[in-house]
Amino acid sequence: MNKQEAKLAMQEGEKVTHRYFTPNEWMTMKYGMIALEDGVICPTEEFWQWRTDPVWDDGYKLFNE
Repeated sequence: MNKQEAKLAMQEGEKVTHRYFTPNEWMTMKYGMIALEDGVICPTEEFWQWRTDPVWDDGYKLFNE
């Protein structure tokens, strides 16, 4: 899925991973912020400001536990 589809899935409470994440890494949204598998929660703007390269425009999929 692309970045926009991933954002929508996370807003619906889905866990999403990316092709460059390790097998156990995922992200979702809680309270309008990005929540990561390790407990880190950060503003969405902060998370995406470091992921502006085109490789982050797609390559997402739902995380399967």
